[in-house]
Amino acid sequence: MLKNIKHIKIFILTFALVLFTFSANAQEVRVIDNKGTIQTVNNNTVTTSTTAPTLPLENDVWFDTTNNQIKIYDTVDGWKLITSTLASQNIYTADGTLTSDRILNGNTNNLVFNNINYLQLFSTFGTQISSTGGTMQISSGTSSQISAGTTMQLSAPNNIMLQSPTEFNNTLLDINDSAGTSGQVLTSTGTGVQWANSQQNTVTKTSNSSTSTPATYSFPVGYVPIENDFFIYELASGEHSKIYIYDDGAWEQIAPTKASRIFYPPSIVIDASTTGSGRTINLYTQYTAQFNSPAVGSTSAPATIPTYNADELYYYVTDYDTSILTINSIDDDGLMTYSVDNTPTNDNTIINVVFVVK
Repeated sequence: MLKNIKHIKIFILTFALVLFTFSANAQEVRVIDNKGTIQTVNNNTVTTSTTAPTLPLENDVWFDTTNNQIKIYDTVDGWKLITSTLASQNIYTADGTLTSDRILNGNTNNLVFNNINYLQLFSTFGTQISSTGGTMQISSGTSSQISAGTTMQLSAPNNIMLQSPTEFNNTLLDINDSAGTSGQVLTSTGTGVQWANSQQNTVTKTSNSSTSTPATYSFPVGYVPIENDFFIYELASGEHSKIYIYDDGAWEQIAPTKASRIFYPPSIVIDASTTGSGRTINLYTQYTAQFNSPAVGSTSAPATIPTYNADELYYYVTDYDTSILTINSIDDDGLMTYSVDNTPTNDNTIINVVFVVK
């Protein structure tokens, strides 16, 4: 009997210790159920208020009504946010505010937004959209608008191409940041474009002014000659007009059209020391030989004189001494066939040769 009482006392003492022993850190309590089995139960508290509970224990829950947030207490990190009161709230279902920088790394994957009715990007300081290895395309089924608060810059390693009709509804600035004036046109500077006065060549014509030059002519007020402007004096009947062209800042007279087509080749030696028939001399090759290798030229002159091709010329002998020579023919390449009928008494005879540009 005493032995059983001793066992009962030990049991009661053990039960009391178990019942009142708990971990304040883990909020766990061990109890004995009705079958005599020791069980572990949680004894956490849930607080709803605008301020954090005092003396919280591990895993206590606080519903922060100020921010509509649910937090759980951790003895290391303190109150930790676990969810919003609306568990379904996210970027797709609710507005939000970034609290720090965020980076979305595609990791070579695509990011596609389909069936978006309206897409806006607002930036306080700057917006950058770039493509380093492919094509960047911004398109719209109706109209697209890209605007900036101050300055917008489009740049690419190569070219920026506008492949559709482009409408400018405001000023277009050149490299000098100028919008130009009414009537001006964009001209190339080699490295950009700039606005300049429209330059269209003009032809000025006057009559019977053989003693005048463009420098003494009274042009209309405001006229300033530009490269390749023409000035023509129509002279009296039977005289060639005088034609000037504005070149390199000065008026230069050019020959009339007919006169410019006619020229004399250089002197050609014909051996008439003996008589004979069926002789030939090529007027064209005589001309090119001397023009390609002139004996002397001015200091800055090119080494050769420009020449025409053989089929670009007509060949004429305008006069010769028929008592000495007989010229039978000249072909289209300038080859002249002749005979020496008599030797000249002074070992000399002259022929006049004229070339005409076709």
